[in-house]
Amino acid sequence: MRCMRLPVTQLAPPLPTGFETGPRSISAVRVLRISITDRCNFRCVYCMPAEGVTWLPREQILSFEEICDVVRAAIEVHGIRRFKLTGGEPTVRSALPDLVGMLRRINGVEDLSLTTNGMRLLDLAGALREAGLDRVTISIDSLRPQRFRQITRTGDLPTVLRGMDRAGAVGLGLKVNCVTMRGTNDDEFVDFARISIERDLTVRFIEYMPLGDAALLRSSAPIDASEVGPAGGCGAQDRGEDALVPEAEVREAIERELGPLLPIERTTESGVGPAKVYRLARHNPAGRIGFISAMSAPFCSTCNRLRLTANGVLRSCLFEGGEVEIRDLLRSIPDPRPRRAALAEAMARCVRLKPDVHSRRGNEQMSRIGG
Repeated sequence: MRCMRLPVTQLAPPLPTGFETGPRSISAVRVLRISITDRCNFRCVYCMPAEGVTWLPREQILSFEEICDVVRAAIEVHGIRRFKLTGGEPTVRSALPDLVGMLRRINGVEDLSLTTNGMRLLDLAGALREAGLDRVTISIDSLRPQRFRQITRTGDLPTVLRGMDRAGAVGLGLKVNCVTMRGTNDDEFVDFARISIERDLTVRFIEYMPLGDAALLRSSAPIDASEVGPAGGCGAQDRGEDALVPEAEVREAIERELGPLLPIERTTESGVGPAKVYRLARHNPAGRIGFISAMSAPFCSTCNRLRLTANGVLRSCLFEGGEVEIRDLLRSIPDPRPRRAALAEAMARCVRLKPDVHSRRGNEQMSRIGG
């Protein structure tokens, strides 16, 4: 199914029966994920080629003021009160603490979090917490320094771990995301689970999702046979089935070594994401282990999020689905009241374009969607 991008003036199709209060209703949206940049300081093998990709021109990226305007519309009209900043890598955007402070001062923001690769947290964690950030989710796909370097091509695991320690020390809530990949890190699942024994945080295992348009992102350079992971990034879409490790397999490996996993009351876990959350029965009662299984167990029928790309496109689904461009709307309506009303209407129409169930292939570069 190809992506359907609608101009803001075009009406969305009518809702099918049964979806009026379901995932295609704006009332179901509880989180707006906001990508603030498509740039990244990593070159992960499953995301992009070693030489990187062409970044969006600066003038196409939403300003902090424009992002705040979208947030105000989401709050005032639709009652959305949870927001997550993503990228690319959001910490490479200049003056990020200023944006966090601007958002925190908006009446109605109840939860403000950040997804990051962690490389700049050591320097930024204190300023982000002081500006009003609540939580950080750190993406770490290996706990072995050499393997981590191979996967990210430019990352340094000790620096990321020091940044995580700093974030915890200044009072930021912590989650760790690990993308599970066969033949890459499938011998580390127990090691990751042990983090939840040692620290009061949540470790989440995310099934590998083949995202990005292979035709547009394919590198001209051959894939190095020594690379770790669904190599080539741009070509990863062609290897998704081989890389997938289903949730059941990850759980079995953890329980075999560390004992049974017990489901926890979801309301005790911060955030309102799609993870199924457990704890290890024999260990730290505060530590959590979560599973996000979009491939083996799609959760489209309970989807509660909407995405905004760095260049001002509302996106209804991580994999595919309808898109509504709002950058021109933001820049063409000078009066704040009608501008926010138009933004809110665009959000409602975008949600109505969600697919019944996502396809098993994405159609957009991950660094532009925000995960």
